[in-house]
Amino acid sequence: MVQTVSQVLQVDPRSGQDPPQGPTTGPFKTLTAALRQASGSTLIRLAPGTYSQESGESFPLVLPANALISGDEANQGKAVIIRGGGLFRGSQLGERSFTLVLQGEAQVRGVTVTNPQGVGIGIETGRPLVRASQILQCSQDGIVATGTAMPSILDCQVEGIGSNGILFGQRAKGEVRRCGLRRCGYGIAVQDEAAPLVSESQCVNNRVGIGLFKTARPVLRRNQLAQNQSVGLLVQQTAWPDLGQPQDPGGNVIRYNTEADVLNETSRALLSVGNDVLPQRLKGPISLGASQVPEAGAVPPVLIGSAQVGQPAPGGQPAPGSGPVLQPPVSGGAPSRFRDMVGHWAVAYVEALAERGLVRGLEDGSFQPNRAVTRAEFAALVVSSFPAVPESKPAARFIDVAAGFWAQGAIAKAQRQGFLSGFPDQTFRPNETISRIQGIVAIANGLGLPAGPASSLVIYRDRAQIPSYAVSATAAATQNRLILNFPDPNQLRPLAALTRAEVATLVYQGLVYQNKAPVIDSGFIPQLSGTPPGFSDLTGHWARPFIEGLAQHQLISGLETGQFAPNAAMTRAQYAALLARAFQPQPKQPPTSFADVPPNFWAADAIQMAYRAGFLSGFPDRTFAPDHSLLRVQAWVSLVNGLALLAGQPGNVSLLDRFADRQSIPAYALDAVAKATQLGLVVNAPDLQQLRPNQVASRADIAAVVYQALVVQQRLPAITSQYIVKV
Repeated sequence: MVQTVSQVLQVDPRSGQDPPQGPTTGPFKTLTAALRQASGSTLIRLAPGTYSQESGESFPLVLPANALISGDEANQGKAVIIRGGGLFRGSQLGERSFTLVLQGEAQVRGVTVTNPQGVGIGIETGRPLVRASQILQCSQDGIVATGTAMPSILDCQVEGIGSNGILFGQRAKGEVRRCGLRRCGYGIAVQDEAAPLVSESQCVNNRVGIGLFKTARPVLRRNQLAQNQSVGLLVQQTAWPDLGQPQDPGGNVIRYNTEADVLNETSRALLSVGNDVLPQRLKGPISLGASQVPEAGAVPPVLIGSAQVGQPAPGGQPAPGSGPVLQPPVSGGAPSRFRDMVGHWAVAYVEALAERGLVRGLEDGSFQPNRAVTRAEFAALVVSSFPAVPESKPAARFIDVAAGFWAQGAIAKAQRQGFLSGFPDQTFRPNETISRIQGIVAIANGLGLPAGPASSLVIYRDRAQIPSYAVSATAAATQNRLILNFPDPNQLRPLAALTRAEVATLVYQGLVYQNKAPVIDSGFIPQLSGTPPGFSDLTGHWARPFIEGLAQHQLISGLETGQFAPNAAMTRAQYAALLARAFQPQPKQPPTSFADVPPNFWAADAIQMAYRAGFLSGFPDRTFAPDHSLLRVQAWVSLVNGLALLAGQPGNVSLLDRFADRQSIPAYALDAVAKATQLGLVVNAPDLQQLRPNQVASRADIAAVVYQALVVQQRLPAITSQYIVKV
C-alpha cells in the first residue's frame, strides 16, 4: 500500500506544543491536534513517548481516509505508546470504547496501542493498514474489522486481550499476515460472512487459537496454532475454513493444544490438505486429503501424523531440502526463543534442548538450524547431553587437536565414551562437517544400542547409499526411533551434512531412548510397520491389548529380555515418565525441588513435568519417593486431577456402591474414583466388583488405566475388555 504524502506533521508529547510554535516543522504536543490539521494525504510522525489522556489526547482518535501515523516500525512501536479509549458510535462497530478508528486507506505503523476499557483499533470501511505494531492489554478486543472493511494487518503482535485478539465480522475480508497472537480469549475470531486470509501467523497460548462461527469462510495458510489452553482451531455453526486444496496445500501446523488441535462442531466434514496435524488430536468430521503439488515445487511435502501427504517428484526421488520451509514471522511471540525457529519442523526438539541448556543460539537471536555441524561441535553436544555414558575406550591422541583447542576436552571424552573415533593418520579433523550417517552411527555406538537387522532398512529408498560399516548401527537407530528425516521420513540422505536442527533431533531422541526425556510426536520419524511390539510374557494376559496398544505408539516399553513383566510393581518415577510420554502435559504451577530427586536422576525431568501439571505431588518432608510403588487409587486420582476430567462437576459417588470393597476407598479419593468409574478408567481384573484401591498397582494396571485415559481424550481407539467397569 503506497500513499503519496502531501503533508508531514511531527508530534512529540514531551516537547511539542498545540499548535506548534516557531518553525513550521515544529512538533505538535498531541496526536489529537495533529489529526485536526491533517488534510489530504498526511504523514504524522510520532516521537517516542506515551500518548494518553494525561498528555492531552482526546479519544477515540479517528484517522481520516489518507492519514498515516508512523512511530518506530523497527521495534514494533515499543516506545511509541497510545493508551486510552473513548466512546465511538459507528454504523457497523456499534457503540464501544476505542483507542483508534481507521477510515478509508488510513495507516498505522510502528506503534503500541492499549485500551484497558475496551477495543484497541476499530475498522468498519475501507482498506486500512496496520503494520509492525503492538496491540496490548485491551479489555475487550484488540482489532475489530467489520462491515465491508478489508484491512491489511501485517507483522503485528497482539497480546493480553480480554476477548478476541483480532475479530472479523459481517462481510469483512482483508488479511492477517506474519502476526503473533498470545494470551487472548480467541487469538483470531471470524464470524458472520467474514472471509479474511490468515497466513504465516502464530496463535499461541490463547484459550482458543482460531475460532470460526456462523457462516465464516476464512482461508488459512502456513499458520501455527500451538499450546492453546483449549482448542487450536474451533469451527461451529456452518463456518467453512479453507484448510488447503490439492493444488494449494494449507501448510498449517496445528499441534500441542490442550483439549484438541482441531474441533469441528459442524455436521460437515472439513477438508484438510497438506497440514501438519495428528489424526488422534482431531475431533469431529475431518477429511485428510492429499496434496497434488510435486515435492520439488513450491512447498515441501507436509506430514499428517505419520502419513505423508504430497506426491514424490518424477522418478520417485525427492530433492533433499527442496521447497521452502515454513518461514517464521518477523515478529516475536511464537513458541521459540530463536527468531528463525518459529514454525520450523524441529522447533520442539531444539526448544527442549535449549531448556536444558544443551544448545544455544547466536548473538543475533537466531539458531541457524540449517547450518552444517562440525565434528568438534558434535563432540561438544554429545558429551554435554550424555555425561553419564561410561568411558569404555582407551584414550587416543589426535595430532590436529591442540591442547588449547576450544573443544579438546569434549573431543577426548567423546572418543573415550565411544561416540567418535579418529582417522588412520591419527587426525580427528575437528573442523570438518559431520555427515548424517556419521552422526547416527556415533549416537548408536555411544549409547550402546543393540545391533539391528539390516531388513529394517528396506523402508529407506536411498538405502544403497548407507556405507557397509553403518548398516547395523543405522538399523538399531531406526528401530529405536532415533532418526528423523525431513521432509521425507523414508529418505535417509546418509551422506548429506548433518545440520544443527538434525543433530538436535538426534540427540533428543537419544535422551528419549534413555528415558530421560518425554516423547515428542513427529511425522518425520520412519515407521517400520504397523505391527505392535510383542512381549514374550503376555500370552493370555488380561492386559495384553492395553499394553500392546501403548507400545504400538511408543508410549511404553518392556525389558531387555523381551518381556514386559506385567505383574511387577510400577514406581512413582516410572509412572511419571509414562505420564510425560503419554500426555505431554502443560505446566499449571511453578517447579519445585525434591530432596530425593537430584538433577541427574533419570526421571527428574518427567517428575517435574508430572508435578507441574498437577498429576503428582510430593510429601511434607519435601521428598518425592521416586522408588516407592504406586497404589491403584493414586493412579485414578492423579489422572482425574492432572487431566481435569469432569472438572467443575462433582463425581457421582453412588456409582461406587457396585464395588464390594467400597469402604476401603480413602475419603479424599471418593470424588476422583467416582469420576474415573464414570469415564471407564477403572479396569478390575479378575473381579469387576473388587476395586482393590490400596493395592500396589502393577505395570499392567497402570497400562490399562493410562490407555483408558487416552481413549477418553479420543487419542486412542476403544478396546473391548470384560474387565472395564461400565456404568
